[in-house]
Amino acid sequence: MNLKEFIKKNYNLVRESESLMISILLHVIIAVVMIFIVVSSSETALKSIKILMKKAEKQELPPPKPTVLPKNVEVNVPPPNVDRLQKLDERMVVKDKLKSKLRPKTLTLKMKTKLDFKTAKNLGKGVKGLMNKDYANKFGVSGYGSTLRAKIEQFVVVQYEGGDWDCEFFHRDGQPVMTLGSIPNLITEIERRTNIEVVNKVPVVVRADSPEIHKSPFVYFTGHVNFTLTEAEVENLRTYLIQGGAIVANSALPGRRSRFDIAFRREMKRVMPNYELTPIKDNSDIYKSFPAYSFTQVPPEGMNYWTEPVEIIDIDGRIAVIYNLNDYGEMMLATLDQTGTAIKTGESAKDDGYWFEGHMVHRNDNRIYANVDDFKTVLDAYYMNINILAFLLTR
Repeated sequence: MNLKEFIKKNYNLVRESESLMISILLHVIIAVVMIFIVVSSSETALKSIKILMKKAEKQELPPPKPTVLPKNVEVNVPPPNVDRLQKLDERMVVKDKLKSKLRPKTLTLKMKTKLDFKTAKNLGKGVKGLMNKDYANKFGVSGYGSTLRAKIEQFVVVQYEGGDWDCEFFHRDGQPVMTLGSIPNLITEIERRTNIEVVNKVPVVVRADSPEIHKSPFVYFTGHVNFTLTEAEVENLRTYLIQGGAIVANSALPGRRSRFDIAFRREMKRVMPNYELTPIKDNSDIYKSFPAYSFTQVPPEGMNYWTEPVEIIDIDGRIAVIYNLNDYGEMMLATLDQTGTAIKTGESAKDDGYWFEGHMVHRNDNRIYANVDDFKTVLDAYYMNINILAFLLTR
């Protein structure tokens, strides 16, 4: 191919490409014109374009003008209602002593739930399964029987209204002296004869509706007369028993159908309505929890020779209440000497047949307390209570 033909061919390609570009440009212009015609003929499209293109104008509001009151204008303000304010002031005064039958709800360490007694037995099984580990952590319980070791912070005596809960203590000026009585004597013998330590040697008095009872593995009831628990006390004791606590009760009027016996049975029925106090059988674990001082049956002689069986409330194999009708509690008012092998006599006993150690002593005249100077009977009362304590710590 010569130069002339080459130039001619390339010139034709350039010319064709220029014509293509011109054709495309013309088609674009025609399309834009057609769109403009369509849009301009549509009112809706025009409105939309105006709205989009319209800029919001910022309107600046002028500050409000200050209101100027005219001078020397009298303002009529009504005088205060003194009587009404006085009455309101009286209503706001809180009186120190409110005469009301209403009582505040009892506080407990755990949230209370309504108890369905149809399923209480299942609760008994569950609690029993956890108690050994729980008591081991709380009270340092280890071993069993004569090797039992434990550390109890305090011995709790339940205080309730309407009864003589403090009948097993010496009184001065009408108030119980908590260092002189059957429970302090029992604490002394527990530490003398076992490896159970009671940290507070003075019994602690706690109301039945107090959350403090939940800190102890058991609480102690006693008395001579009729009494009635409040609803708050009933509810708190029920929660305590269901959660693993126990009640140890001593009738200070031995035998059945005494005033205390009738009242205690009635109140326990309120606390645990679907459960009954029932006698335990011979060879029960309660009698032999501490083998060195064990029994095969109830100790033969309680106060004034009463020998009623010990009764319990059992929640599916877990004993929650132990009730003694033979007044082993008041038998422990007879203090043992330093050797623990005889009833204490001598200076504190005035060498005159007195049996209760303390400033106030009771004379054994063989009428009210017929057998309280019998050492074997007194020692059995201590042994019985030591077995109950050992049982409650290991059940």
